[in-house]
Amino acid sequence: TYRGRRIRIANLPNKLKLLQQTYRTKHGVDQYILYPELKSWTAARDFCRKIYTDLVNLRNDAEYQTVQELVNGTAVHVGLFRDSWVWLDTTDSSFRYWRGKQAIYASSLGNCAALLKKESGKWGDRNCTEAQLFVCKCSK
Repeated sequence: TYRGRRIRIANLPNKLKLLQQTYRTKHGVDQYILYPELKSWTAARDFCRKIYTDLVNLRNDAEYQTVQELVNGTAVHVGLFRDSWVWLDTTDSSFRYWRGKQAIYASSLGNCAALLKKESGKWGDRNCTEAQLFVCKCSK
């Protein structure tokens, strides 16, 4: 089952084609891929890097809107972590989309960011071990 729907083996080739069309999108030269698999933030980062991509960094509103359309309101891991909140590739960006009354975890496990379903895609501090879907970004 995926998103509460049962996928029958007979329909699998069509479902895979649908996944390819639905869960990949491009913005300029960048490609964004939503993986329909639950992983912790670290496991998601490692998975993306294994296929020569990385968790998505949201540098501006256009990039954020592209990813929002791709995930369609689903909660996903993004490549932001707290070490004074930096992107995985360590580049700076002033673009932020935190939810109101942002909860800050005292634990070192809460140092990862995600787009939140219940907050209309705004960012939230999450426990890094929490399993969620994730988006990888491939830049050319």
